[in-house]
Amino acid sequence: MSHRTGFFGRHAGALLLAVVGWLAWDAQAQPARAAVPGVTADRVLFGQSAKLSGSAGTFSGRQYRDGLMLAFDAANRAGGVHGRRIELLTLDDQNEPAKALANTRTLIDDRRVFALVGYTFTNPVRAALPMLQASGVPLVGAYTGTPELYDGSQPMVFAMRASFADELAAIIRHVDTIGYDRVAMVHYTTSLGLQLRGDVDERLRRVGRRLVVSGGMPVNAPDYLTAARGAVQPLLEHCPKLVILGVSGRDAAAVVQGMAAGKCPPAQFMARNIVDVGLLQQMLGQAARGVIITQVVPNPSRGAHPLVSGYRALLKQRDAQARPDFAEFEGYIAGRVVVLALQRAGRELDRAGFVRAMESVTLEGPDHFRVQFGAGRRAGSRYTNIVMVSDKERITD
Repeated sequence: MSHRTGFFGRHAGALLLAVVGWLAWDAQAQPARAAVPGVTADRVLFGQSAKLSGSAGTFSGRQYRDGLMLAFDAANRAGGVHGRRIELLTLDDQNEPAKALANTRTLIDDRRVFALVGYTFTNPVRAALPMLQASGVPLVGAYTGTPELYDGSQPMVFAMRASFADELAAIIRHVDTIGYDRVAMVHYTTSLGLQLRGDVDERLRRVGRRLVVSGGMPVNAPDYLTAARGAVQPLLEHCPKLVILGVSGRDAAAVVQGMAAGKCPPAQFMARNIVDVGLLQQMLGQAARGVIITQVVPNPSRGAHPLVSGYRALLKQRDAQARPDFAEFEGYIAGRVVVLALQRAGRELDRAGFVRAMESVTLEGPDHFRVQFGAGRRAGSRYTNIVMVSDKERITD
């Protein structure tokens, strides 16, 4: 027997035992590595806290969720992503921060979702941020432009829309371009509302204008019509040419109605995307005509770009009578980005891999619209557009 043969003969048994032992250890370790929250062999579970009901009238929470589901359902009908169905668990927070925080705790700790998506409105999102930081759970797409999502302080949050500052800049540019010289504003009497009023006034002063008058109303007022009349009263004493709406949903509609009931000449109204254009059209009818609104996604009602036409085709499949909606389209875009990231992350899915995949995703749209993140870059889009409510409930750019 040669030295080499003798060596392998003497050590073959030990090697075999070592290999068997390693295989046994690896088999035991595999379930531990596969135990990623919200991920099984055939599904991946996302969580959402959104405003689905409550006193502040707006449909945006439901519309954003419906848009997410259009994208997820389309992926599921095509076989899922790497064989996994995408499921979404949505909890209603009624636009209340305490409920949003409780929902977030439930989603992360009890329901053990893989990631979060589509949280709505500023205060609920702000309430959830510390828990996201502590838990390391990603949040994709929040229906708010609050500054914290754009200053680099929230590495687990992927913002997919332009910031409130971007929208305000677009409003002030329009004011300056058209030359409005008597500008007023209605805002909420919360700290955020007062901050918004100060920001608008400062930006107007930079272009040689100022707020001639402002009116405030409480958020979630039980009698919102009376609250809106109180906010409008100071404006009726000055008859502004332009009113910036710093309130949303039915509150904004009530302000428009209150101004129309006064003796001033008709005013122009401008608002940020968060105002909920669909609800304005429903509540005001033809009285909504002429309201100008900044938008953070392209107009979903027109154009043949695949991102837009794909959304409209899926919407028609779901409901032949449904009309395209900006908030729903924004949710659909967020859902598409999630699907792309899951595809790129691969079959061996975990949160770290998903975050890396999010950083490498690009989604192109019409009119120079693009969602694109990167290493350390969490603001995926700064796109803004200005639209106007036209006749027959159309939206024109």
